[in-house]
Amino acid sequence: MLLIPFMELLKKRRGEAFVPPKRLLCLDPGETTGWAVFEDAKLTASGQATTAASGWHEIDRLFSDIQPTMVVYENYRVYAHKLERHSNSEVYTLRLVGVIEYLCEVKHGILYYNQMASQAKGFVTDDKLKQWGMYQIGHRHARDAIRHGCYFLLFDKALS
Repeated sequence: MLLIPFMELLKKRRGEAFVPPKRLLCLDPGETTGWAVFEDAKLTASGQATTAASGWHEIDRLFSDIQPTMVVYENYRVYAHKLERHSNSEVYTLRLVGVIEYLCEVKHGILYYNQMASQAKGFVTDDKLKQWGMYQIGHRHARDAIRHGCYFLLFDKALS
């Protein structure tokens, strides 16, 4: 089944008068952090950064290089089925979320929003990314960041 192209779907969903963020930085934080940039709702760059050793430095470099006007990131929660895995763990992803919020709020003074993984992954499937020309082979975390950008642009009430 052929899908509506992303930009056409965005216009249909948001209307012709919709003004997207100028430069939206999307992040999937973790030991490998996926990132994507949407400029005026068009995917212009994506990648992955190893953030396990010096996460905040890599995240800070992304902010400096990209100079986002808005940020959306995948939030992280410790669910009951992950309690044993996180027992005695520093839960590194949560620390990176704090870095992202600090960089947005204190250092750069830009708006930021978060989404749960299930929101973006539930709607923006691999098949949709492929048909929209946004699928990144071998970069799972970059794909997840792209999913967050697409979902945010299409559905988040903050942009209404």
